[in-house]
Amino acid sequence: GDDYSTYGAELWKSDGTPGGTVMVKDINSGSNSSYPYYLTNVNGTLFFQAYDETNGYELWKSDGTTVGTVIVKDIYPGSNNSSPSYLTNVNGILLFRANDGTYGSELWKSDGTSVGTQGVKDIYTGSSNSSPSYLTNVNGTLFFQANDGSNGTELWKSNGTAFGTVMVKDIYTGSNSSSPSNFANVNGTLFFRANDGTNGYELWKSDGTEGNTEIVKNINAGGSHSYPSYLTNVNGTLFFRANNGTNGDELWKSDGTEVGTVMVKDIYSGSNGGYPYYLTNVN
Repeated sequence: GDDYSTYGAELWKSDGTPGGTVMVKDINSGSNSSYPYYLTNVNGTLFFQAYDETNGYELWKSDGTTVGTVIVKDIYPGSNNSSPSYLTNVNGILLFRANDGTYGSELWKSDGTSVGTQGVKDIYTGSSNSSPSYLTNVNGTLFFQANDGSNGTELWKSNGTAFGTVMVKDIYTGSNSSSPSNFANVNGTLFFRANDGTNGYELWKSDGTEGNTEIVKNINAGGSHSYPSYLTNVNGTLFFRANNGTNGDELWKSDGTEVGTVMVKDIYSGSNGGYPYYLTNVN
């Protein structure tokens, strides 16, 4: 039969065979959909966001069985949505963004139990949202962007404790936002895109300290933007797309130094961009 029209969009599993491709659980019963999303493995347990009409969009987990597929916690009580997102495994603990209806959209963690699912820190105090985004594990440290209401949207890090959740650097000083994004871990260094207000959106790197959070290269000289994107670790070398203002959007690479950050090839020669998309490491 047509399982989608019967059960809606639900959680499935597969061992690579037709017979071993089965629905795990009809979370939102009947033809309604639970829309499982942000599927993340933490020590052999699958965590994800799912919807049911009683609890809204909340945090769920599964061991691959029907009985073992359960809601972890109704973070925003009732049918309201906590909308857990950016689920990330850091040293066997799940870190993610969620809204409990009191403190706004903030950083949370879970060990898979209800009591062990709790807010890490109210970064933007009160009911306002710090909106942690682009959560990325770099050798056991979580990096993300967040807005504390004073410094704008900047680079933060967390070890899963309130005390250890701090802003790394106010890259675009004051209440302005550097809006760090496109995070990538390369050999234990975080690479990302940011705007310091002088050089435009360029390639940056950080080891988690303020002093070593710095621009790698001003690819599009002056205040123009090179907009590095699709940052991808390929065997210890960073590949990405960028625009130097002359060759258009082309493929670049970096070893983390200014001199070692170069265009790989002007794929579409001249000022037209080759626009490489979906950079992927294969062996």
